[in-house]
Amino acid sequence: MEELNEIKNEQEKTSRRDFAKKAMGISFLSTLTMMNLPQPALAWLDGDFSKREDLEDAFKVLKKTYSSSGHYPHKFNDALVKVHLRNLDFAVRKGLEKEHAQHYVDILGTLIEKYIVRAIPKCGNDVFLWGVFERTSCSYQLYEYIDIKEGERSFPCPYNYVLGKIQKSMGTYVITLEDVCQKWCSLVWHGFAEKAGGIPIKIEPGEICKVSLA
Repeated sequence: MEELNEIKNEQEKTSRRDFAKKAMGISFLSTLTMMNLPQPALAWLDGDFSKREDLEDAFKVLKKTYSSSGHYPHKFNDALVKVHLRNLDFAVRKGLEKEHAQHYVDILGTLIEKYIVRAIPKCGNDVFLWGVFERTSCSYQLYEYIDIKEGERSFPCPYNYVLGKIQKSMGTYVITLEDVCQKWCSLVWHGFAEKAGGIPIKIEPGEICKVSLA
Protein backbone atom coordinates (compact mmCIF):
# COMPACT_ATOMS: atom_id res chain seq x y z
CA MET A 1 0.00 0.00 0.00
CA GLU A 2 1.15 3.54 -0.76
CA GLU A 3 0.55 4.63 2.85
CA LEU A 4 2.89 1.94 4.16
CA ASN A 5 5.62 2.84 1.68
CA GLU A 6 5.36 6.50 2.65
CA ILE A 7 5.72 5.59 6.32
CA LYS A 8 8.75 3.43 5.64
CA ASN A 9 10.40 6.19 3.59
CA GLU A 10 9.67 8.79 6.25
CA GLN A 11 11.00 6.52 8.96
CA GLU A 12 14.27 6.11 7.07
CA LYS A 13 14.63 9.88 6.64
CA THR A 14 13.90 10.76 10.25
CA SER A 15 16.59 10.31 12.84
CA ARG A 16 15.85 9.08 16.34
CA ARG A 17 16.76 12.41 17.83
CA ASP A 18 14.69 14.51 15.44
CA PHE A 19 11.66 12.28 15.78
CA ALA A 20 11.86 12.27 19.58
CA LYS A 21 11.80 16.06 19.63
CA LYS A 22 8.90 16.15 17.18
CA ALA A 23 6.87 13.45 18.95
CA MET A 24 7.39 14.60 22.51
CA GLY A 25 7.27 18.32 21.84
CA ILE A 26 9.00 18.99 25.17
CA SER A 27 12.64 19.98 25.04
CA PHE A 28 13.38 19.46 28.73
CA LEU A 29 12.56 15.74 28.87
CA SER A 30 15.75 14.16 30.08
CA THR A 31 17.55 11.25 28.45
CA LEU A 32 16.75 9.23 31.55
CA THR A 33 13.05 9.80 31.04
CA MET A 34 13.33 8.69 27.41
CA MET A 35 15.19 5.55 28.45
CA ASN A 36 12.43 4.69 30.89
CA LEU A 37 9.72 4.74 28.21
CA PRO A 38 7.99 1.36 27.79
CA GLN A 39 9.26 -0.65 24.82
CA PRO A 40 6.11 -0.20 22.68
CA ALA A 41 6.57 3.58 22.84
CA LEU A 42 9.99 3.19 21.22
CA ALA A 43 8.72 1.07 18.32
CA TRP A 44 8.96 3.92 15.83
CA LEU A 45 12.32 5.06 17.11
CA ASP A 46 13.74 1.55 16.85
CA GLY A 47 12.36 0.96 13.37
CA ASP A 48 9.97 -1.76 14.52
CA PHE A 49 6.85 0.19 13.58
CA SER A 50 7.09 -0.69 9.88
CA LYS A 51 7.63 -4.36 10.77
CA ARG A 52 4.21 -4.80 12.35
CA GLU A 53 2.14 -7.33 10.44
CA ASP A 54 -1.19 -5.68 11.28
CA LEU A 55 -0.51 -2.26 9.72
CA GLU A 56 -2.34 -3.06 6.50
CA ASP A 57 -5.49 -4.03 8.41
CA ALA A 58 -5.19 -0.88 10.53
CA PHE A 59 -5.04 1.36 7.46
CA LYS A 60 -7.97 -0.47 5.91
CA VAL A 61 -10.06 0.25 9.02
CA LEU A 62 -9.00 3.90 8.95
CA LYS A 63 -9.93 4.23 5.29
CA LYS A 64 -13.28 2.51 5.87
CA THR A 65 -14.01 4.78 8.84
CA TYR A 66 -13.35 7.98 6.91
CA SER A 67 -15.44 6.65 4.02
CA SER A 68 -18.44 6.37 6.35
CA SER A 69 -20.54 9.52 6.11
CA GLY A 70 -23.97 8.19 7.07
CA HIS A 71 -25.63 10.70 9.46
CA TYR A 72 -22.25 12.46 9.76
CA PRO A 73 -18.63 12.04 8.61
CA HIS A 74 -17.04 9.58 11.03
CA LYS A 75 -13.56 10.06 12.48
CA PHE A 76 -10.90 7.70 13.82
CA ASN A 77 -11.98 8.35 17.42
CA ASP A 78 -15.71 7.87 16.84
CA ALA A 79 -16.15 4.65 18.83
CA LEU A 80 -14.03 5.88 21.76
CA VAL A 81 -15.96 9.15 21.98
CA LYS A 82 -19.28 7.33 21.92
CA VAL A 83 -18.21 4.98 24.72
CA HIS A 84 -17.29 7.93 26.95
CA LEU A 85 -20.55 9.72 26.13
CA ARG A 86 -22.66 6.62 26.70
CA ASN A 87 -21.04 5.88 30.06
CA LEU A 88 -21.34 9.49 31.20
CA ASP A 89 -24.99 9.65 30.14
CA PHE A 90 -25.71 6.57 32.25
CA ALA A 91 -23.82 8.01 35.24
CA VAL A 92 -25.64 11.35 35.04
CA ARG A 93 -29.03 9.66 34.78
CA LYS A 94 -28.21 7.72 37.97
CA GLY A 95 -26.61 10.69 39.76
CA LEU A 96 -23.25 8.89 39.86
CA GLU A 97 -21.09 11.20 37.76
CA LYS A 98 -18.61 11.86 40.60
CA GLU A 99 -18.23 8.16 41.34
CA HIS A 100 -17.93 7.45 37.62
CA ALA A 101 -15.07 9.94 37.17
CA GLN A 102 -13.34 8.86 40.38
CA HIS A 103 -13.43 5.22 39.29
CA TYR A 104 -11.67 6.17 36.06
CA VAL A 105 -9.09 8.22 37.95
CA ASP A 106 -8.44 5.43 40.44
CA ILE A 107 -7.91 2.84 37.70
CA LEU A 108 -5.56 4.89 35.51
CA GLY A 109 -4.13 7.10 38.22
CA THR A 110 -1.87 4.31 39.41
CA LEU A 111 0.29 4.94 36.34
CA ILE A 112 0.64 8.58 37.32
CA GLU A 113 1.63 7.60 40.84
CA LYS A 114 4.11 5.04 39.55
CA TYR A 115 5.82 6.99 36.77
CA ILE A 116 4.86 10.68 36.59
CA VAL A 117 5.28 11.48 40.28
CA ARG A 118 8.81 10.14 40.10
CA ALA A 119 9.60 12.22 37.01
CA ILE A 120 8.29 15.55 38.32
CA PRO A 121 11.37 16.37 40.48
CA LYS A 122 13.60 15.79 37.43
CA CYS A 123 11.46 17.33 34.67
CA GLY A 124 9.13 19.79 36.41
CA ASN A 125 5.35 19.94 36.56
CA ASP A 126 4.99 20.07 32.79
CA VAL A 127 5.77 16.37 32.66
CA PHE A 128 2.36 15.85 34.31
CA LEU A 129 0.65 17.35 31.25
CA TRP A 130 2.90 15.28 28.99
CA GLY A 131 1.92 12.11 30.86
CA VAL A 132 -1.81 12.85 30.80
CA PHE A 133 -2.06 13.98 27.17
CA GLU A 134 0.48 13.20 24.47
CA ARG A 135 2.12 10.30 26.32
CA THR A 136 -0.98 8.11 26.69
CA SER A 137 -3.11 6.46 24.02
CA CYS A 138 -6.16 7.31 26.14
CA SER A 139 -5.61 10.87 24.95
CA TYR A 140 -3.80 10.80 21.62
CA GLN A 141 -6.38 8.31 20.31
CA LEU A 142 -9.11 10.68 21.47
CA TYR A 143 -8.02 14.08 20.14
CA GLU A 144 -7.37 14.90 16.49
CA TYR A 145 -4.33 16.86 17.53
CA ILE A 146 -2.78 18.27 20.69
CA ASP A 147 -1.17 21.71 20.62
CA ILE A 148 1.82 21.43 22.94
CA LYS A 149 3.26 24.41 24.77
CA GLU A 150 5.28 24.43 27.95
CA GLY A 151 2.82 24.43 30.83
CA GLU A 152 -0.17 24.16 28.49
CA ARG A 153 -2.02 21.70 26.28
CA SER A 154 -4.93 22.57 23.99
CA PHE A 155 -6.97 20.41 21.64
CA PRO A 156 -10.31 20.33 19.82
CA CYS A 157 -13.14 18.95 21.93
CA PRO A 158 -14.05 15.58 20.35
CA TYR A 159 -17.30 15.28 22.30
CA ASN A 160 -18.90 18.45 20.94
CA TYR A 161 -18.90 17.15 17.36
CA VAL A 162 -20.30 13.67 18.05
CA LEU A 163 -22.75 14.74 20.76
CA GLY A 164 -24.23 17.36 18.46
CA LYS A 165 -24.60 14.95 15.55
CA ILE A 166 -26.25 12.23 17.63
CA GLN A 167 -28.60 14.61 19.40
CA LYS A 168 -29.67 16.05 16.07
CA SER A 169 -30.37 12.67 14.48
CA MET A 170 -31.57 10.59 17.46
CA GLY A 171 -31.82 12.77 20.59
CA THR A 172 -31.02 9.86 22.90
CA TYR A 173 -28.69 11.57 25.39
CA VAL A 174 -29.79 13.58 28.41
CA ILE A 175 -26.30 15.06 28.85
CA THR A 176 -25.18 18.37 27.39
CA LEU A 177 -21.72 19.56 26.41
CA GLU A 178 -21.57 21.41 29.74
CA ASP A 179 -22.11 18.08 31.50
CA VAL A 180 -19.21 16.59 29.55
CA CYS A 181 -16.96 19.50 30.56
CA GLN A 182 -17.96 19.70 34.22
CA LYS A 183 -18.99 16.14 35.07
CA TRP A 184 -16.36 14.25 33.11
CA CYS A 185 -13.32 16.06 31.71
CA SER A 186 -12.77 18.48 34.60
CA LEU A 187 -13.33 15.83 37.26
CA VAL A 188 -10.91 13.43 35.58
CA TRP A 189 -8.12 15.96 34.98
CA HIS A 190 -8.34 17.39 38.49
CA GLY A 191 -8.38 13.83 39.81
CA PHE A 192 -5.20 13.01 37.90
CA ALA A 193 -3.61 16.21 39.21
CA GLU A 194 -4.33 15.05 42.77
CA LYS A 195 -2.74 11.69 42.01
CA ALA A 196 0.35 13.57 40.85
CA GLY A 197 0.73 15.25 44.22
CA GLY A 198 -1.83 18.01 44.06
CA ILE A 199 -0.52 19.89 41.01
CA PRO A 200 -2.68 23.00 40.45
CA ILE A 201 -4.18 23.15 36.97
CA LYS A 202 -6.53 25.48 35.12
CA ILE A 203 -9.14 24.17 32.69
CA GLU A 204 -10.72 26.32 29.97
CA PRO A 205 -13.39 24.27 28.17
CA GLY A 206 -14.77 25.09 24.75
CA GLU A 207 -14.55 24.00 21.13
CA ILE A 208 -10.81 24.23 21.73
CA CYS A 209 -10.19 23.00 25.26
CA LYS A 210 -7.13 24.19 27.17
CA VAL A 211 -5.50 22.65 30.25
CA SER A 212 -2.61 24.53 31.82
CA LEU A 213 -0.52 24.63 34.94
CA ALA A 214 -2.00 27.15 37.36
